[in-house]
Amino acid sequence: MGELRATAPEEKEARRRQILTASEELLQAWSFSDITMDRIAERAGVAKGTLYLYFRTKEALFLRLYDQHLEAWYAELAELAGLGSHTVEPAAAARVIASTLSSRPTLIRLHGLMHSRLARNIDRDTFIDFLRTHHLRMSLLAPALAGRISGLSEDGALPFLRRLGAVAGGLFQAASALPLSDRVFDDADLAVFQFDFEEELREVVTALLK
Repeated sequence: MGELRATAPEEKEARRRQILTASEELLQAWSFSDITMDRIAERAGVAKGTLYLYFRTKEALFLRLYDQHLEAWYAELAELAGLGSHTVEPAAAARVIASTLSSRPTLIRLHGLMHSRLARNIDRDTFIDFLRTHHLRMSLLAPALAGRISGLSEDGALPFLRRLGAVAGGLFQAASALPLSDRVFDDADLAVFQFDFEEELREVVTALLK
């Protein structure tokens, strides 16, 4: 029996979530380059043609997944910023921000893919829509962060959020490039290259906030 086509809006949204979930599962086990539309369709249990009804390219699909994870992370930061009324120092804020990001490995990977891969093979309108939505979310989050982090202005919160994504993506790529075996660091002279993502991110976020 062939695949039943989703026709109602709620059915289409459920199918879209099904595809995004399958794509995220593949990203946890494969490199982005090794993930194909064929593999996504198979994982999602849909025909490849169905996949293209929802996403024109693999990059457009993962851009939507990135947007979904960004929205959830920004919501978490806004919620944390709303807890309490006193301001916190940059170092304390950096610890919280780095912790929330480190707990979202899919988002970290997608940060790293954003400019190197995701922005390439998508149409202009899709990318502009993403940037506008991203800017709106940052604009809504900026006052909450400025109100809680000492020394951070609302005008400064916007570029901070923009830089934060770029820095997180770069740090992830650097961490991923290192050998998986810790034995390479047995040599004391090489220990300087040992990389703890959350620790490095915390240091950089503190510097950005200052």
